[in-house]
Amino acid sequence: MFVIVALFILGAIWVKRNQRERAKSARISCAGSLKQIGLAFKVFASDHDDKFPFLVTNSFGFNNVTQAWLHFQAMSNECGSAKILTCPSDRERLPHIMSDFGMGTTAKATSLSTMSNRAVSYPIGLDGDETQPNVILSSDRHLLTNRFNMEGRLFLAHTNGITPAWTLTQHDGAGNLALSDGSVQQMTSAGLAAQVAEGQRSLGLTNRLLLPLLP
Repeated sequence: MFVIVALFILGAIWVKRNQRERAKSARISCAGSLKQIGLAFKVFASDHDDKFPFLVTNSFGFNNVTQAWLHFQAMSNECGSAKILTCPSDRERLPHIMSDFGMGTTAKATSLSTMSNRAVSYPIGLDGDETQPNVILSSDRHLLTNRFNMEGRLFLAHTNGITPAWTLTQHDGAGNLALSDGSVQQMTSAGLAAQVAEGQRSLGLTNRLLLPLLP
């Protein structure tokens, strides 16, 4: 009996440790994707008068406040692969992961345009600015404000008493942020609230995030 109990305990410890390792690996992979996304933003801006897609008149992202995927489509050359747009911890979006950016007659079954926001885990920071390093360019999407999940809404930070936080659905209740200075940081909900407040102070405005809406 003692041997059976001991084996059960060791098995439970192994499962728990394995789960932690998988979660850690997913967080690292997510941070790497956001790092690539941040770099894509900066390369795009260097070719477009220091402007990101939502300020470039001939881009898919220009003044677009409904379709997050089109902002990434505008940076298709800079992103390289659409796979980086899906977080490995995002169970809802992971089944729809896409790999390329073809559109129209060149679109394949693996093209982002076939799944659009269903293949996107990361929102777009509509107030992103290379001259404002504390402003959020992108992040994980499992956000809430005052206990209300923000999926499918425009996230207005620290406005009318709104307090941003992470849900518990990904990364053990924490999350990753890509900032305008090119850095990626993992933060708790308290860190997220502080970062958003700092970004807002830098802008003198709200720090808007366009989440990948679903129809």
